[in-house]
Amino acid sequence: MAIKSVISKAPAIVAAFMAAALGWSAYRYGMFFSADFYRMEIAISAAATLYAIWLAKTANEKDGGSAWRAWLPFGLAVLFALELALGPASVLGTEDAALRWFAYGCWTLLVSGIVRAGRSGKEAVQLAIQATGAWLLAGGWAGWYGGITFTDIVLRFDDAELSATGARLAGFLQYPNAYGAVMAAFLLMQLQCWASGGRLRRLAAATAVPYGGALLLTESRGAVAAFAIGAVLAWLLQPGKEGKARLLAAGGIAAAGAGIATRLSWQWMNAAGEDGQSALRSAGESAAPWLAIVCAIAGAAALLALDKRGAVRLPWAWLAACAGLAVAGWISFAGAGDRISGHYGTVSSRKLFYEDGWRMFLDRPILGNGGGSWRAMFGLYQGQPYVGGEVHSGYLDLLLDVGLIGFAWLAFMLGAYLLDVWRFNRTALAPAVVLLVHAATDFDWSYAFVWLLLLSWFILHGAPAGETAGRSEEPRRGQAARRIPAWTRRALAALLAVAAATGAWAAWRSDAAMERAAAGMAVASAAREAKLRAALEANPAMTRIRLALAPLLPLRERAAVLEAGLRYEPYAPRLRFMLGDAYAELGNVAQAAARLREATRLERFGREGQTAAVATLARLAQARRDAGDEAGARAAAEAAVSQFGRYRELDRQVAATAHPANGKQFGLTVSAKMNAAKSLLLLSRDEEGKELLREVIREGDADWREEARELLGDEPAG
Repeated sequence: MAIKSVISKAPAIVAAFMAAALGWSAYRYGMFFSADFYRMEIAISAAATLYAIWLAKTANEKDGGSAWRAWLPFGLAVLFALELALGPASVLGTEDAALRWFAYGCWTLLVSGIVRAGRSGKEAVQLAIQATGAWLLAGGWAGWYGGITFTDIVLRFDDAELSATGARLAGFLQYPNAYGAVMAAFLLMQLQCWASGGRLRRLAAATAVPYGGALLLTESRGAVAAFAIGAVLAWLLQPGKEGKARLLAAGGIAAAGAGIATRLSWQWMNAAGEDGQSALRSAGESAAPWLAIVCAIAGAAALLALDKRGAVRLPWAWLAACAGLAVAGWISFAGAGDRISGHYGTVSSRKLFYEDGWRMFLDRPILGNGGGSWRAMFGLYQGQPYVGGEVHSGYLDLLLDVGLIGFAWLAFMLGAYLLDVWRFNRTALAPAVVLLVHAATDFDWSYAFVWLLLLSWFILHGAPAGETAGRSEEPRRGQAARRIPAWTRRALAALLAVAAATGAWAAWRSDAAMERAAAGMAVASAAREAKLRAALEANPAMTRIRLALAPLLPLRERAAVLEAGLRYEPYAPRLRFMLGDAYAELGNVAQAAARLREATRLERFGREGQTAAVATLARLAQARRDAGDEAGARAAAEAAVSQFGRYRELDRQVAATAHPANGKQFGLTVSAKMNAAKSLLLLSRDEEGKELLREVIREGDADWREEARELLGDEPAG
């Protein structure tokens, strides 16, 4: 009973701790990077260990009927752990995914424990969520106007397909689309809170316009579309004509205020440019931040005045909604209409991602390829030279990682949560739907923060604690209160305690390896090798550490260390490139050629890698000739020519593609032509070699031209 006592007596303290956890996860780039999440995983797992001990002491407490749902995220953690035994595409990616989902499960259990403590617990979670939203909102606006410095809080673009205004608000998440989706969910929360007359309706009134403005400043079409879907659902689920009228009126007022504030902010950013306020040319431009604040105050005042007035008539509400949307739409289309209506390059890129991802899924559909499989393997599957470290769909990403079995578990988990919310507080479905819909077309779920927020929302509005949506936690007439048997509860608590302690240790192990690696990169060469060795020993699955250590090692040990890395990252092209270089230095033609060929197969559209592979084999051919190994020289030269032939054919395929997505700037390089020409000359294929040299003279810079002329001798360059 101690935990319930603390929650009931000091809900503000509980809310502060939870808000601090959510706020920190948002501030640390949304915990997108696993290295940032390790320490929070340690904290969450440690807290879950303590909670498990408490659970073991309360074996006779009633179960409200839905506590089992809090355990659902652990199912995906188990599946990722199973992937480790099946040989994943990335051991580290799978370990990190298992740790993430285990931390999500621990978090969900902790939030469930707070919520089930009673009304004060629910209020604490609600306050924590609202505080987190306000923190993200304030940070975004402060970053836009230069009030704080934060890396990539505003992204600047020269490409109209990426930004019509040249600047997009990315917030602490450093990605406008994900930040926009979160802002859209919070905006809908505020509108619903005000329309329902909730206890936090004054806060909702004060923040509705800023949330709407932040959403528009992201220029995220997907986030706006997800918000529109959520808004329609919110209106359909809003009880009573009065509630629907209030929701429409609030939406109209927020839209108008947000549209005007956004227009002012776009103009300020365009005038300020890269130099900030020093480039502002007029008093009106300098006053833009204050005018945006006035818009927020005016919107809040209008909502508060409307709240005091009481009933809102539906016809007037429709008029307010239409007028507000017209103002916001006109302003948005005037500022970003070309991008919204005329540029769909990013949509086409997503289509390529999904096509290649689907082919990857079909190769291993049942259990997938393990955590981080898209990032580990997409170079092998991509049909065009796009840049795509993320597959831009949370659902497809999970399907690739854990296959149909994992996807089925995800569907079951989300379905259980949605059904729970539908039963007990169905209006709360709308903000969750915004995040669920947007995740279908972007990588929001790569952010741990988004999952922590979404799971908190589900638990808050799911199983009842006290009076919720007219229902009580008391059992219905004729039904007995369900209890978990004491031995079952203690067994689960013991299992949780052991698992949580193990999870904390695993996260600490990974964090310690990263810390040692960082320390190693900051010192001189001799000490660096020792620290990187210790880091790799702490977690041998960390390929980044292995790649940093390898150049410091003796040649044969370097090859052995890199070969060992293939057990953890079998699809890592950089490992194979470095292996190819190491074997080339050792004079092993067959191994060098095989490793480089495989590296370029795994990363076909890597221009630098393709060029380096040809150059390495050409140098190896010359080195073997200088050493008197004529057979080895010819074998290396043949490998270089063959490598160049595949490279050239791929370049022709890209050139023949109508409007290729060539974000990687893929093309045939002068360096590759020069080294292929040298290999052809070594093989006495003079005419082919000379033709390439003539191309080098036509296309290369002064240094390349001079070298090519020397090789041509007295023959004219053509």
